[in-house]
Amino acid sequence: MKSYEIGVLPESEWFFFSPSEETRKMFYYHTMCGHFYCNRDYYIKRETFSPLLLIYVRRGTFFFELSGEKHEARAGQIAFFDCRQPHYYHTADGTEFYYVHFDGPQAHELCRYINQTSGLVIEGENNGAILRMMDEMVAFYQNGSSESVFDTSARIYQMLMLLNNPVQSPRLKKNDDSLIRVVTYIRSHVGKRITLQEMADIAGLSLYYFSHLFKEMTGQSPNEFVIYSRIDRAKALLLTSDLSIAEISREVGYPNSSNLITLFTRRVGCPPAQFRRENRAAGTAALGPAETAEAQ
Repeated sequence: MKSYEIGVLPESEWFFFSPSEETRKMFYYHTMCGHFYCNRDYYIKRETFSPLLLIYVRRGTFFFELSGEKHEARAGQIAFFDCRQPHYYHTADGTEFYYVHFDGPQAHELCRYINQTSGLVIEGENNGAILRMMDEMVAFYQNGSSESVFDTSARIYQMLMLLNNPVQSPRLKKNDDSLIRVVTYIRSHVGKRITLQEMADIAGLSLYYFSHLFKEMTGQSPNEFVIYSRIDRAKALLLTSDLSIAEISREVGYPNSSNLITLFTRRVGCPPAQFRRENRAAGTAALGPAETAEAQ
């Protein structure tokens, strides 16, 4: 299918998909994919969009902004991010890229993990393999072919596996051990107050240099990483313990449970009590009175 978006040149191709409700619940699935040739007029700006976006830049430069922070991917690099946050992207003249929008169970959590370990812009030894897969995918749909949901899901997951093997920048390699010490400290001290200065001291770096290197490594600011680490711990406690929301909140460093509820809802998409109800394995204890009250 030819694209008629502003800034997208006539030789471009894109394809739309409408997965069933059953597919959405059980598999990885794509909603759009394509091969675009663009000029400087191309841009997309949204407050939120549910699917994830994976871009391989073949030529030119792909600029993107997430929640006010600017990034760019050049030829041979991959951009991978969650579109549920406010985002804006555009291209330079002569830019060519492949893309796929996809989603599925725990896809956003996996995206966050890859961003933490590989960054938002990825330059890895497997990028060439991902390019071949995306080129073959577009050619497959250009030929009018079809496949099972198992095959589609497997292809997406294989690309995600290849993504998590980046080539780090020299300055990141030099400080890799110190940054890993900080990540380990954060994850083992989620119940305590952790300041930016404390993290920089553990890394043995200045505040400014530490903040920039940490963002390069994880795709998140140090403070945002602390928040998500606390939410991850809260998720585990919600699903594996009978602690009340208030008790869990204190366990993960929020004396006031309303703070956890607000942060959890904003980043996960539902309140903690709802997350527990919908995700807890059958046979575990029912919600206690505290959770029931907090769910109202």
